Amino acid sequence: MRRSIVLIFLVCLASGAWQFSEEIALSKLKQVSDLTVNDNGEIWILSSVGVSRIDAKGGNPLISKEIQSGRSIAVLGDNVYIIDGGNRLSYYATGHEDNTITTNLYFNNPTQMKALSINGSPGLVVLEPNRILFSTPFDVMSSLVTSAERFATIPAADYSDRRTPFFTLNSNRIFAWTGGRFTNADNYTSKLLYSASNSILDFCADRKGNLYILFTDSITVLNELGEYNGKIGVGIVSQGSRLLANPADNSLIVFDNNSSRIQIISQSGRDSDELIVLEKNRPNPVDNFTEISFALSEPLYLTITIYNLIGEPVKQIARDRFLKGTHRVTWNAVDEQGNLVPNGVYFYRLESAKGVAIRQLIVLR
Repeated sequence: MRRSIVLIFLVCLASGAWQFSEEIALSKLKQVSDLTVNDNGEIWILSSVGVSRIDAKGGNPLISKEIQSGRSIAVLGDNVYIIDGGNRLSYYATGHEDNTITTNLYFNNPTQMKALSINGSPGLVVLEPNRILFSTPFDVMSSLVTSAERFATIPAADYSDRRTPFFTLNSNRIFAWTGGRFTNADNYTSKLLYSASNSILDFCADRKGNLYILFTDSITVLNELGEYNGKIGVGIVSQGSRLLANPADNSLIVFDNNSSRIQIISQSGRDSDELIVLEKNRPNPVDNFTEISFALSEPLYLTITIYNLIGEPVKQIARDRFLKGTHRVTWNAVDEQGNLVPNGVYFYRLESAKGVAIRQLIVLR
């Protein structure tokens, strides 16, 4: 039986707990190797042209220091730590870029580094193949043998407390590690916190221990107990993209590796009086893809389905519990079998227990 479609347009200026507040193009920074964010909300970027930073209010990246090669970057206070192409650690203080200290600390093919305070002193966590190293800027304190693709620490957490967890990602599974200390990692034990059927691109933790898990089309949110809270729709991001939690304002930073673009997803802004706001898709008419944005004034389980002009379902593009705020989902102009749909008029319908919103789009190639 064909489903009839009732056209309901809900239009209102809206914002929510999560909203896309800013986009920053990094097109001038070629071959971005790594990026991080410090406690002040500054984004630091390591690329083929050197070390750049973006201030807390956004804007164009400013070259802070020119270097020939670099693998990883971490920032703690005024100190900027860099692992170079030869796997050697060096660091300098901001404002004193010419006074770089090169240490005797070498790593074995490191893929990630974070800096944090350990009992008031600077410490580094470095991911190597099959192990995680905990070190000072000059000496390795201990190591943990584990297979991990990425790891995450809680910003400004007390890692002298054995109960404070850090997290690892391996084969689309996230583990929480507790029971040990960075000075002696032998007592660390892990428990499975989350498992995904889809490919996880990256993940991070905020100051409260909430986890944010980046997929190609969304960010899944877990609370500090590892319980599922919902998701944030982000459109489409590419493999190799990165996700950071900004400790200064609790916003999220998504770096798309393919487009060299940073999206800032903020929790600031006023709440909307409208429960569901479904925006016009962009671009429209649609060639090979379009992005659909919607805003919720409370968390809702919902579906978004594309229908043809006579009311037949073409493709379901969203089905999950979305958090309060603004979200993006992408339709690649295909049906459930992955075939390109013909030119014509279509409708996209957002449906939940609290209401329905429908808009029209046009496919024209």
